[in-house]
Order: sequence, then structure tokens, then C-alpha cells
Amino acid sequence: MQIGICTIQLGIPDTFSLKDKRNICSSLFIRVRKNFNVSIAETLKQDSYRESVITIVTVNTNKSHLYRTLSKVVEFIEQDKRVNIQNYTTEVL
Repeated sequence: MQIGICTIQLGIPDTFSLKDKRNICSSLFIRVRKNFNVSIAETLKQDSYRESVITIVTVNTNKSHLYRTLSKVVEFIEQDKRVNIQNYTTEVL
């Protein structure tokens, strides 16, 4: 069993409060979970309303499947016009 972890630094430019940020992140998290069956959570920058760091985790026995799934999640998030991916890292344990 192997674990795939992807950490993404997001910019959320059109927000003016933590409530706006929460609405955008919640919507994004629901859509990612629904489409990819992964775990996702905001792990850093909870007090910043224009930035967020999220972590996505998935488990599989096939390493290439983990990388492929996490790559598709990143592409999916890139298509959301409400957020900008500033940086991301992917690793398999």
C-alpha cells in the first residue's frame, strides 16, 4: 500500500473576507472529493483570506496510478477560475 500526497499553494484573488474564502474552498473540496475520491483539507494559511495551502491524499497499491490521480486533481483545480495555483509538490510514500 502506498500513499500519495499533493500539497498545493493557492492564491484566491477575488476574496475580501474569510467567509468568501471558506465558500470557495468548500465548493472546491466537495467537487474534488466527488470527482476523484480523495481526501482534501486546508492545512496552512487558515487565517489568510487571499491564500490557502491545501493537501490532497490518496491511497493505492500502484505508484503510477497515484501520480496520475494527483496530476488530474491539480489539472482540475487549475480549471477553477476562482483560484490560482502558485506552487505544488507531489510525493509518494
